[in-house]
Amino acid sequence: MAADNSLHSDRREFFRINDTVFVEYELINDEQVEALAEHIDNPLQANSPEKNQLYSLQTAFAHLTDQINQYDRNIARALRLLDDKINIIGHILHNDKDSSDEQQSVHANLSGGGIAFLASEDFEQKSALEVNLELRPSCTQIRTIAHVVSCEKLADAPSEDNSYLLRLAFTHMNEIDRNLLVKHVLNRQAEDIRKSTQSDN
Repeated sequence: MAADNSLHSDRREFFRINDTVFVEYELINDEQVEALAEHIDNPLQANSPEKNQLYSLQTAFAHLTDQINQYDRNIARALRLLDDKINIIGHILHNDKDSSDEQQSVHANLSGGGIAFLASEDFEQKSALEVNLELRPSCTQIRTIAHVVSCEKLADAPSEDNSYLLRLAFTHMNEIDRNLLVKHVLNRQAEDIRKSTQSDN
């Protein structure tokens, strides 16, 4: 049974959605990869007490709503919507202090295993990047090491400033963040299907 669950989890990582995310990325060398990997494996050690508490609450909330979802999907969805509303309010307050936030927004193809989006610079294949994602509307923060699968300059890119199609594979992410990312993808996928069904009716 455990093997089946593991296989199911692996498959979920490759479900893909088109999404808008906030992303920051930076080229890192082998020494930085090793140091960052250790930090990612122990995220609670480096964060402030407030961030640690938020991280724990976010994890506990996701676990509880998953349990509730097994018995009543409507209640679980209502709780997620309420959580999204609180997160949006928090993000609006954060944006009041940081007007540059919109510049980090990208349209991306996203899965639990990787991301693709238009970037402003060329990266060599297999290069390592530190990537920080913020998912919407939950404002979930994901920190990961990714390696370049490909980086192709597009002749028909909508903007010359972002003309490279950058494809990344997430190669180092802690299990909690991986689960949060996969759940985000599945929730967005389910929401898209629900909207499509409603529009057909």
